[in-house]
Formats: sequence, structure tokens, C-alpha cells
Amino acid sequence: MKHTTTLIAALSGLVLLSGLPSSALAGPGHDHSKATHKETLEDLLPNLKKPELWIGSTAPELTIAKFVKGDSIDGFESGQVYVVEFWATWCGPCIEAFPHLSELQESYGDDVRFIGVNVWERVKGQERMEFIEEFVAKQGDRMSYTVAVEEGSSMSDNWMKPAGQNGIPAAFIVDGDGKVAWIGHPSQMDKPLKAVVAGEFDSKTAGAEAWKQQVLSTAFQTFAGLLQSGEDIEKARKIGNILVDDHLSDEPRGLNTVAWMLLNSEADGIGMRDYQIALKAAAVACDKTEWKDWGILDTYALAMHKTGDTVSAIKWQEKAIELAKADEEQGGKDAVAELEERLAEYKE
Repeated sequence: MKHTTTLIAALSGLVLLSGLPSSALAGPGHDHSKATHKETLEDLLPNLKKPELWIGSTAPELTIAKFVKGDSIDGFESGQVYVVEFWATWCGPCIEAFPHLSELQESYGDDVRFIGVNVWERVKGQERMEFIEEFVAKQGDRMSYTVAVEEGSSMSDNWMKPAGQNGIPAAFIVDGDGKVAWIGHPSQMDKPLKAVVAGEFDSKTAGAEAWKQQVLSTAFQTFAGLLQSGEDIEKARKIGNILVDDHLSDEPRGLNTVAWMLLNSEADGIGMRDYQIALKAAAVACDKTEWKDWGILDTYALAMHKTGDTVSAIKWQEKAIELAKADEEQGGKDAVAELEERLAEYKE
């Protein structure tokens, strides 16, 4: 169902809308010290701190026990771009990423030096070294770049942990000044790497954007957790309102996800105020998709039903069913039965 959209999909291409600050609307004699502070997501997430290792930070040292493939790299040379990628033998997504990294290494040649660093391995000591050497040898051309084994747990301790990276594969682009230019999944690295190599990458802007996405991701996870646990519905309500009003105005998928979660929460304290937030979010999402997305219309109809407008709920649920029946690519036909069940409830 479209209602289970992941966070990355819900927030992809996010555009923040910035209104005029209150000071721009003030008349003569306005006392700026008395301006009301508008609560932000960061206000509601006081424990959220920017990682110690972030975009723009000086890249940590390479602490390698052994290079098992390719030339040894002692440090980051001025003017040279590097990709430091972390992987493990037990990590399926890491193994799937090997060919892509190899293709990038071949494409960039000497302009970029790729280093695949083995971390979080289950075997230790000399056994680990022999195991990794055998594993890498079997990969052949799938790993056509420099491959290394960290010294103890030093690379994961000095790179992954300070950067707040809890999963692999994870890649770090290090620019010609020895600064971390980008952090993320190797599959999403192509565009920023191209910009770094071309000297067109703005690390300050990239850092600000990455932090914005981190705040949004944490806020969304907190919002979902609070709705599930029912621990602090007022805080969840505030986060939901801020997401809808300030951050997801141009993101129908994100708006739809917020609305659906509010409408289906069984936590104590959820009620009309929350359904009104959901209705607002669903209405904007419908407008952004020109009232042609059956999944979003389904959410809108539920919001109408929960806010007391049964006639509109029936109207838009019928439209959602009509669109779903014609949808062969996005699972619409498979969802028809569920949509019809909700329509029957609205008609009772």
C-alpha cells in the first residue's frame, strides 16, 4: 500500500518553504525582543546533536592493518579525491555494491582512489585477515579497487561512530583538501562524487542540507514512535503540525504518511484535533497530485469520515476505487478490496 511509504521516499526531493520573518512585517516602534518564538523541530528534539564527524570535518586518519588488494594508501594527499567505503563479508547490501564501486573506480581512474575498508567482521585476529584475503580473492573483478582491513576496530571507531553511521555499506567522500564532503550509501554517491571531482561541490550547503534531512528523519521517527506508544501525544501533535506546515508543503507522499499515521493511531488522546491535522495534510497532498492518486484519496476520504463529513468520504472513496481499478503498475488493483471495505464502513 502507498500508506507504508518509507521515510526516504516520503521526504525525497523535499523543498522547504520559508515565509517572511516576523520582523519583516513589523511596523514602526515594533519591539523585536517581544517577538514570539515559533517552535521548531529542533526545539522538540533537544537530544538531537550534530555528529562529531560531519560534512566539512577533517577526515580522520586511515588506520589499516593490511591492504589485501591494490596499492597501499598511507594518507590523504592534497588535491586527491578519495572514497572510503565500509563493508563486511556478512553484509548482503555491501556485496551487491561491489560492482558499482568497481565501475566508478574504472570510470574515474586516478582522479578518485576508492578504498573498501572491512569493518564489524565476526572473526578476529589473524583468522580474520586470512578470511578476508580469501573472500576478496573470490570476488575477482567485482572488487576492482583498493581493499583493506582496519586495525582492530579503529576505522569503525574513528569514522563510523563519530559520524553516527550505524549501518553498512557506508561511504565517505574525502575532497582534495582532506575534508569529508559527503556521507551516505554508495548507491547514492554518483552525483555528489561527480561534483566533488569537478570542483563544483559546495560542502557548506551540502552540510546544511544533510543536517536538515537528519532533523526531519529524527522528527519523523519520533512522531511515529510517540503515536505508537502514546507516551506524549501533545508532542507528537506538535511535530505533526510542524512537518505539515513547514516542511512537507510540496511533498504529497510525506503529507499522506503523516495523515495516515494520525488517522490510524490507537493511542489514548488521539481525537478530533489530530484528525483535523490529518485532513489538512491529506487535502494539500490531494491538491499536489491533482486529485488523481488513489492512495492519497483513500487517506483523504478517511480523514473526511473521521471529521464527520460522511458524504464527502463516500464521494472520494468511490473516486479512489475508480482510480485504483485502472492502476496496473502501482498495486491499485490489489488494493481495491481493502478500499471497498472502507467504503462499506462509510455507508453504514
